[in-house]
Amino acid sequence: MGKIYILQIMQTSDLLSISTDYLSRLHLLKKDDISALRTVIREHNRLYHELETPIISDTEYDQLFHILARLESDHNMLDADSPTAKLAILTSGQFKKVKHQFPMISLDNTYSTVEVQDFEERMRRILDIQTEFDYYIQPKYDGLGMAVVYKYGKLDQAITRGSGAEWEDVTLGAFEIQNIPKEIEVLREIDRMEIRGEVMMSRSTFESVNRERLQQWEKLFANPRNAASGSLRQLDPLITRSRNLQFFAYSVPQIEQGLDTSWLKNFPRTYSDLMNQLTEWGFGREDFPFSHVQGLESLLQIIQHETDHRREYFDFDIDGMVLKLDNMKLWDDLGRTEHHPRYAIAYKFPAKQVRTRVISIEHSVGRTGTVTPVANLEWVDVSGVIVRRATLHNYDELTKKWVREGDQVFIMRAGEVIPEIVSVIIEVRTGEEKEILPPEFCPVCNTWLEQDIWKVAIFCPNKHCPAKILGQLEMFVWKQAMNIDGLGPRQLELFLEKWWITDFASVFQLGNFRDEMLELEGFKEKSVQNLIDSLEKSRHTTLDRMFVGLGIPNVGKKTARSLSRIVSDFQYVWNFNSVLESMFSIQEENLLAVKDIWPETARAFVEYMGENRELVTNLFDQLLIPVESQKEKLIISSESQITGKSFCVTGSFDNMSRDQIHEMIESHGGEVRSSVSSKLDFLIAWESAGSKLTKAQECNVTILTLEEFLKKTA
Repeated sequence: MGKIYILQIMQTSDLLSISTDYLSRLHLLKKDDISALRTVIREHNRLYHELETPIISDTEYDQLFHILARLESDHNMLDADSPTAKLAILTSGQFKKVKHQFPMISLDNTYSTVEVQDFEERMRRILDIQTEFDYYIQPKYDGLGMAVVYKYGKLDQAITRGSGAEWEDVTLGAFEIQNIPKEIEVLREIDRMEIRGEVMMSRSTFESVNRERLQQWEKLFANPRNAASGSLRQLDPLITRSRNLQFFAYSVPQIEQGLDTSWLKNFPRTYSDLMNQLTEWGFGREDFPFSHVQGLESLLQIIQHETDHRREYFDFDIDGMVLKLDNMKLWDDLGRTEHHPRYAIAYKFPAKQVRTRVISIEHSVGRTGTVTPVANLEWVDVSGVIVRRATLHNYDELTKKWVREGDQVFIMRAGEVIPEIVSVIIEVRTGEEKEILPPEFCPVCNTWLEQDIWKVAIFCPNKHCPAKILGQLEMFVWKQAMNIDGLGPRQLELFLEKWWITDFASVFQLGNFRDEMLELEGFKEKSVQNLIDSLEKSRHTTLDRMFVGLGIPNVGKKTARSLSRIVSDFQYVWNFNSVLESMFSIQEENLLAVKDIWPETARAFVEYMGENRELVTNLFDQLLIPVESQKEKLIISSESQITGKSFCVTGSFDNMSRDQIHEMIESHGGEVRSSVSSKLDFLIAWESAGSKLTKAQECNVTILTLEEFLKKTA
């Protein structure tokens, strides 16, 4: 393109044409384009910030900005007058929340070879197979999960793992990871292809980065994972580039689920083939010396060997091994739970033990009132994480391990996550160590503590204990419960101290203290208004979210959905005037009629409603739960064509998401399954149905269109 005169680009049509031309050939731009590109970006800034009439998208702007920063760095042409000198303008699309097309679910974990044998036995029972399995073994990287998206062969977007369904757009950072291909020729005819993997920083790079930060008096990174995460999220892409991050790909959802793969000449039938395919596309790869193994006995031998030599092969932190069934044809038959696939498991290496000293032991009160001893430690590095506190679980364990203040102890991160004290080093005691006895009174509210006759834990029975209320409120505002942004532990504790909050219902009255909030340090007009808006938005909720927020024992997200269905059905069958009345009238035997409800859960629900009638009533009055429409959705009619039937949903639909279809199936008494087998009643299929449709036809499963399914719910 070469030289471009400012007069030319002042015409909007010319500016758009020039910008489009640049975007179509980003990888071809050279030193001579820097001056012109700066002028183009300045004009886009004027249109966006001054005239509020942008003519290109945020993503397109970010791409232009990104390539300018790279060109300036490559040719040492950094200029204080360049648009890149003002990095704040880079935030237009960076770190925005986006949804994953395919949920990024976790792997089930195991910590022993016995559990690995159980994992294989479960697969055998489901598949009814006795022959030996082939496995593919991968390092379990301790990094940052990320999905990269290619459109017509060009890198277009990168998304962090996050909650699995939604998280951050980190596209600009991903462009600076050298071993991520920016273009894949074989994908040039494919409108969208997603590839998943792990973003890593090597230990050698980590040490180098921390040395530089130490020289600059900057805060050091705690471990390579945190360093990788922080580096990927830099607003300045040049910093990301200097950190030498690596991306190791391990998953292609479209291929693994048999969707939209007719373009592949050789469809991967095994996971080994899939990994070879990723390598051919240009993705980096780190393997154990023996990544493919046949049979359980050989697998267990490899696990033992790699456990003993885990740090010999890699310059990257790994905390275990991922074991996957190599035959991908069997993945659909095995299916997956709500949280993890049944064809793969993560074997976690034994936790590393280190020595430190117990400074003090404090008594922590949780949301249920249980009092737990927690050790404050001299800080120590455990597997790359700085540890200052460790749990002792209960006072029986404190006694059995004979832990005293001042003791030298061995600690480890249980499952590489929660620090705990393993044992006391009795031999080095000086006699000055202080014995710790269980408290008789609540350390927060001074109430006499109690203990159930059949249980170990001691607890505070005071419903108004500030520590219990704070813990309950933290659960209440959680994103899977009431999902209230802007109410973290610090804000909740402050509002409790000021008596602006006393229970669940009072949370929704915080708007009455708007003026008082603005007088507090750190509370600005925008943040206060955002909190009030979030409170009003969260009023419009569902019964199952309310049940999760109440913190009823044994009631998680899935159980809460089952409870909401049976409570609504109970109201309809017995003609109660409201769902609230139904909640307080339902008995254990009514709940046990649902297969997902266990006796402990039924008992906990009924007891909670009986003991907290006023609390629940006051909260319910503050919420806007669509009771009538919910009743129509949740009533399980004996005449329904769906009740008791199993469904699998595949393909994409124009007017409804899969989650909406799943919800409709469950609300009418049906069961949602993730895979197709001869035991399935119906497959709901539409465009891009893939292998599940083929298998349903082979198994003589009834196939429905969305319209046919909706007729069954009418």
